[in-house]
Amino acid sequence: MRRKRQVRVARRRVVSAGGVVLRGRVPEVLVVSLKGGRVVTLPKGQVEPGERYPETAVREVREETGVEAAVVAPLGKVRYYFTVRNGGEPVTVSKEVHYFLMAYRGGEPRPQLTEVEEAFFLPASEALERLSYPNEREMLLKALARWRPSRQDSSPEPGA
Repeated sequence: MRRKRQVRVARRRVVSAGGVVLRGRVPEVLVVSLKGGRVVTLPKGQVEPGERYPETAVREVREETGVEAAVVAPLGKVRYYFTVRNGGEPVTVSKEVHYFLMAYRGGEPRPQLTEVEEAFFLPASEALERLSYPNEREMLLKALARWRPSRQDSSPEPGA
């Protein structure tokens, strides 16, 4: 009987944080796109040493999009797995992303071209259709359920 060849797979853990940035009484959500617009996602990035998750979310939103936003509340975390090649060997990556509801505070979206191709606001209803990943649509739904625009929400209303 032949034995199956066992493939050793290295493992790596990555922890990130990101934001569901909302603005307006009729909410718009900040998104970024990749891969020629085929992937639409929420801004997020890796936690740096000594950084707390909310700090990472604020920093990553600013870095990837140029938008200033403030954390309102935690929304939860998601975990997913993917495989990359490192020197020809497969490496399974476990990625955990902590998401926060964030309120827009200022700035016009401008992409950090080393990370994303575009950064822009979409009406929340359109974002629910265009976000590429089901777990991010779930985070947007959680954010919308908690969203209470304040007078500090300095965003223009759509069509204004």
